[in-house]
Amino acid sequence: MPRSVAHKQRSRQKILESAVKLFTHQGFDNTSIDQVMNEAEMTRGAFYAHFSSKSELYQVAILSAALNTRLIQQKPDDMDEQSWLTSLLNGYLSTAHLDFDIAPCPLAFLTTDVAVREPAVRTTYTKVFKGMNKRILNYVKSYSACDENRMLAITAMMIGGVAVARALNDKAMTEQLLESCKVVAQGLLDKD
Repeated sequence: MPRSVAHKQRSRQKILESAVKLFTHQGFDNTSIDQVMNEAEMTRGAFYAHFSSKSELYQVAILSAALNTRLIQQKPDDMDEQSWLTSLLNGYLSTAHLDFDIAPCPLAFLTTDVAVREPAVRTTYTKVFKGMNKRILNYVKSYSACDENRMLAITAMMIGGVAVARALNDKAMTEQLLESCKVVAQGLLDKD
């Protein structure tokens, strides 16, 4: 009996959720298709009904992870753009983000991993990075003279700050780094 479209979509979503979790924790090379499918509680054979390769899964997982970050959520009606961006910035540059208490940003969690992947994966990463910059800049323009160049520097600092913080094993320094990035980023966002 053929599976329903809804069942197939749920299965694909389970695979993507498992892939995002494993890729952001372990990277591409340390994550196997078998691990992803075990995490999804599915068989390896089911994988190929949804994806042609691990590389394709990685590419789609990057997009999926980006679509589940707070930045993609709509700004609450009761918040102005500046308050919303401050909230986003504080969440992004937090130990909660490092500890996976909030959806991990693939830009920060997979930076060095993506740098050595094939062009299609890097194109997807670039698309997500451009989208992040555009989305934040659209909010910032309502209250600041922030331009595209400054926005690129801010997002690079945010992503780099999280990437470096993940690598540190000194909790005090990690918190200091994240706080420093918040203060500088907020200053650059607010600067006219």
